[in-house]
Amino acid sequence: MAEGLKKIYVQIAVALPVNGTFTYTVTGDLADKAGVGKRVLVSFSGRKVTGYILRIIQPENRKGLKDIINIIDPYPLFPPNMVEFFEWLSNYYLYPIGLVIKTALPTGLNVRIPYGTEMPPKGWLDRVGLLKRVFITVKKGTFLDRSLFDPKRAPRNEGEFLEMIIKKKGVSLQEVKKAFNNGAYLVDKWVKKGFLKRSLRQVVRDIAGENIFISPNPPPLSVKQKEVLEKISGKLKEKSFFTYLLHGVTGSGKTEVYYKAVKVATELGRQSIIMVPEIALTVSLASLFKARLRDRVAVLHSALSPGERYDQWIRIANGEADVVIGARSALFAPISRPGLIIIDEEHDSSYKQEEKFRYQARDAAIVRAKLSQSLIILGSGTPSIQSYQNATIGKYGLLTMPERILKREPPDITVIDMTRFEGSPTVQNDSIISPPLREAIGENLAKKKQTILFLNRRGFSALYLCRFCGETLRCPNCEVSLTYHKQGNNLLCHYCGFRIQPPDRCPSCNRENLKPYGFGTERVVETLREVFPEARVERMDRDTMRYKGRLQQVLRRLENYETDILVGTQMVTKGHDFPNITLVGVISADLSLNNPDFRAGEITFQLLSQVAGRTGRGNVPGRVIIQTFNPSHYAIIAARDHDYKRFFSQETNLRQQLDYPPFSSIANLRLLGNSKTKTGKIAQQMGEKIHNILKKRSSGKKDIKVLGPVEAPVAKLKGKYRQQILIKSRRHGYLNQLLKEVGKGSAQILSSSGVRLIIDVDPYQMM
Repeated sequence: MAEGLKKIYVQIAVALPVNGTFTYTVTGDLADKAGVGKRVLVSFSGRKVTGYILRIIQPENRKGLKDIINIIDPYPLFPPNMVEFFEWLSNYYLYPIGLVIKTALPTGLNVRIPYGTEMPPKGWLDRVGLLKRVFITVKKGTFLDRSLFDPKRAPRNEGEFLEMIIKKKGVSLQEVKKAFNNGAYLVDKWVKKGFLKRSLRQVVRDIAGENIFISPNPPPLSVKQKEVLEKISGKLKEKSFFTYLLHGVTGSGKTEVYYKAVKVATELGRQSIIMVPEIALTVSLASLFKARLRDRVAVLHSALSPGERYDQWIRIANGEADVVIGARSALFAPISRPGLIIIDEEHDSSYKQEEKFRYQARDAAIVRAKLSQSLIILGSGTPSIQSYQNATIGKYGLLTMPERILKREPPDITVIDMTRFEGSPTVQNDSIISPPLREAIGENLAKKKQTILFLNRRGFSALYLCRFCGETLRCPNCEVSLTYHKQGNNLLCHYCGFRIQPPDRCPSCNRENLKPYGFGTERVVETLREVFPEARVERMDRDTMRYKGRLQQVLRRLENYETDILVGTQMVTKGHDFPNITLVGVISADLSLNNPDFRAGEITFQLLSQVAGRTGRGNVPGRVIIQTFNPSHYAIIAARDHDYKRFFSQETNLRQQLDYPPFSSIANLRLLGNSKTKTGKIAQQMGEKIHNILKKRSSGKKDIKVLGPVEAPVAKLKGKYRQQILIKSRRHGYLNQLLKEVGKGSAQILSSSGVRLIIDVDPYQMM
């Protein structure tokens, strides 16, 4: 190295499944460009890989340190205040920090580098980049008006064209061509005359779509909203960490409180993140905030194209947004001045990532708020048991909004016992729509009012079976029944996507007359069209909403009273506010109750309460009809009576007896393999390993319970056999320490076995 050449030392996380960080050197001109949050190209184990600079560190007296190959980014992709957060995520969820950061960044920035390439060619590292377009402006030092052209000899629209250029002081060539058929000719003509010029400008890809049902003028706050906002504002001004649980019933006006809180944070010079559980809900929320805050709003979620997400990320990283709105991935928004984080519908299981990096966005957001001395608000009409327990013991502050805005009454809820109609020969389709629900729908249609029907199962029929031998057609990759979809005439696995045409004969007994049984949203729609042929029926589920813009179209028709009945899965239960919806029907409240999950009662109560909240938001009181075969279940009774505290009391008593959260921390160790026998054998060895580790412990072993190994409820999924071990601990520190030891000790057991171990901390999906 030449004498005097500048040299610095950096801590790097590599985007590979390896634990820990690594020290590299940066020399020469690159040393001046190095900065926290930038990607670098480094040599690691004979490969060229992407790394992320976490810190500029003190020189190390250590031989063999490698120099980085190059710095990829001209600007940081995340601020220094996020490094500690990434480290916490890696430690808590036991996931390599380089892959944590890779998950956080937009997908267009995570591109595999060709093997053996010293430095990839320009444009390889990022599939997306800044979008530039040609803009037309008046050339500096010239004067342009309509008097410069002869209307007799010029094209008829030339005066209009010039007015557009002068008025807008810069317009894209794309917009000119859209407005004028001869736009390209007119631009060329006036550029040649020396009055106009072309230039390239960076533009942000438009993701706003269609703004729906939004008024830019916020309504006045109620007395309760003002009280809540006053407490939030006071905490924001303290500029310190605090957690509020905002328990506001559906329709109580939580969104307006969020907006006012964001305004306070902005006035204090701090930025905000608002997270919603589903991408679909960002549409109306982003529309509202954009109508009021204009271009100071950014949107982040996984449904954006790589280019759209890249643009939004760079805008946020450059400090061009005061508020970021999005789904789970908005947790990683690279804001440098965080002051407020809002988690709407904080109870929702969608905040849990179920693949690869299995983080819980709500819980992680609380830690991010703590590390950045920010206020965090957890909002819900049906808070999670965990959050409400934290509020009752004083760990969180509790804010309540127990009444709907404008003193609107909560909907009247009727529970229909479906066992009354079993075997009735006189009434058709009772298993789908009971006579009371059918009568209520008919009355609603006669009054020109709208209805929502909720069924958390898509497809036409849940089973396709042989009437002679009883054999059910199952997925060859998963131990689940195939769902019949009438549209397309397919049998589909909702786990792996396996699809076949229904066979003519039973594969087991070779007889004919296979028949679909059960029902999903597709069949409900068909039944409604038979019973109410004049009704305009729409469906909202994953099958119908897969195309971009489809959701906005369905919601727009609902808002414009072009839809009489909307049938849907969980998508219809939250976030939508339509005053003409006066009836909600729950087709089968038992689906979620029958899941082998300790949260089954909680999920059922929340779903029923949330979908009930979609009705009665106008001047006409709402009505809800719940169909169930288990009308005496405490979750259904509490939902009927709008009694959260009663439900919370019964649920926590049950959880405490069984040592489930919030009275313990849990982790699910799942083993996946191609061989059922070998997977079971490895699971037994892992179980023995865990017990041996616990035997050697001097402290904490009495606080830990190990359940299993056992077959997972879905014993085969996507071609892999599944075993699992559930570990409970009253103290998370003991659990974290045990899981790290298990992770280190598992390498020898798993080596060459073909079995993979997944450690899921705070699991939500128990199937």
